[in-house]
Amino acid sequence: MIKKILLVMFLILTISSSVCGAPAQEPIEIYVNQNKIDSDVTPIILEGRTLVPLRVISENLGASVHWDNAERSVKVTAFSRSILLKIDDTEAIIDGETITLDVPAKIINDRTLVPLRFIGESLGAEVDWDNTLRRVIVNSGIPKIIGLSYEVFDGNQSVVISGDLPLDYSYQEVGENKLVVDIKGEMKVRDNSLHVYDNLVEKVFMAAIDADTPLTRTVIDISPEVSYQVHQTADGKAVVVSFANNLNDIDISRHGDDLHVKLATTSQADINYFFLTNPDRLVVDIAGALLSVDTPSVPNNDYVKDIRLGQFSTNPNTTARVVFDLKKVANCQVYQDGNITTVIFSSVKDRLVVIDPGHGGSDPGAVCGNIREKDLNLDIGLKLKNILEERGLKVFMTRQDDTYMSTYARAGMANELNADVFVSIHHNASESPSGSGTETLYYPDTEKEALASAIQKSMVKNVGLKDRGVVERPGLVVTRETMMPSALVEVGFMTNSDELALLINETFRQRVAEAIAEGIMNYLAVKAD
Repeated sequence: MIKKILLVMFLILTISSSVCGAPAQEPIEIYVNQNKIDSDVTPIILEGRTLVPLRVISENLGASVHWDNAERSVKVTAFSRSILLKIDDTEAIIDGETITLDVPAKIINDRTLVPLRFIGESLGAEVDWDNTLRRVIVNSGIPKIIGLSYEVFDGNQSVVISGDLPLDYSYQEVGENKLVVDIKGEMKVRDNSLHVYDNLVEKVFMAAIDADTPLTRTVIDISPEVSYQVHQTADGKAVVVSFANNLNDIDISRHGDDLHVKLATTSQADINYFFLTNPDRLVVDIAGALLSVDTPSVPNNDYVKDIRLGQFSTNPNTTARVVFDLKKVANCQVYQDGNITTVIFSSVKDRLVVIDPGHGGSDPGAVCGNIREKDLNLDIGLKLKNILEERGLKVFMTRQDDTYMSTYARAGMANELNADVFVSIHHNASESPSGSGTETLYYPDTEKEALASAIQKSMVKNVGLKDRGVVERPGLVVTRETMMPSALVEVGFMTNSDELALLINETFRQRVAEAIAEGIMNYLAVKAD
């Protein structure tokens, strides 16, 4: 018994001696940008990964931290980045994208600890581990300012200051008409000044203010009463000062039977214009513009009933919209000269459209049972003729009954008439019954493509068949040989049972005719000179 007791005591002493004699490891140190950071919670190593106090690291890298106690989650925001972590969850979310971590965030001594490399690199920092010194080394790096430009950015005239890393910036107005943007970073641009002298900005000058910090200052001389917004790109690597153009005058005058409308903006703007029906109206969108004008009264005229103004904004972009409510379909010419956009309304009564119902006579086209393509083409053509004539256009049909005419004769007839538009109506067929959809064919030419696009867009919107797009087809005689804008519409597939059921329905064919008419009117109404 005594021997057993002595043996146990010997083992206890041996183990105690071994533990006491083990060298204690040095605590892990944190260095951020060469400065030692003190924390009440020491970093730990878990499963081969170094976990560090989140708040200590993030705040020394210029980030903000928000703790959600209910969700047991922490959100870190820096520049334009957003990082979301949940305690004991290996999934993190960066800017909406889910990332899997090797080890999750932990709470130790009431402090949130996170994987060092993940949080550091997510905030754009360089992260190292010195095993000898047991030291965490984090360097955020000093951004370099590498670009200064004056350009159109997201539809707005803008001063763009770009760097190689996410930028920390502030801005303020100083004195009269001067905007100062300060960025923590080293100036590396070759040309540090821009002489603009437009109606928004006079000049831009950049200089290094503090070489030790370092700090780069950009001074922008802006015109009086110019609106602007300062924001960052999604990656945080550029600061953008966007200037809102102003629509500041609308002048309306009559010139004979025509109506001229001049839209004056502070500087030249990107515009988009289009024609809508039911009711008829012309819409002019001015990108990057703010409304600085009252709705004008409209003098007595044959074309424009009313003018409406609207403001659309998607921060930081904005669009001024001018809507012309029309008394009837008019020919609308839209063109720009510097900061002036002019819209001229005139009559369409002298416009001639040639409608060509494909095939006819001895040429039936595609045949499915007792349904012949030539009959469908003619029916839609006659319906289209009535619609266009009701809207004040002159119309000529290459055939109004079941007669045959060669393709060269059809094109030659349109040329002799000096028509403004030529539209040929056809239906598709395929060896496969699954072929489906509508398409519009054209000969390679800018105006012919524009007409085809207008018709195809209207067909897709109003008829509802699959969009097969506009198709360049150099070999088609009727579109190749016609001297005016021309297009060939393939309404649908007769060999597709579902589409054939629609094509033999008169109500559907009326809808097709109305869609083609709208496409033609859209093309004529907004055809710019």
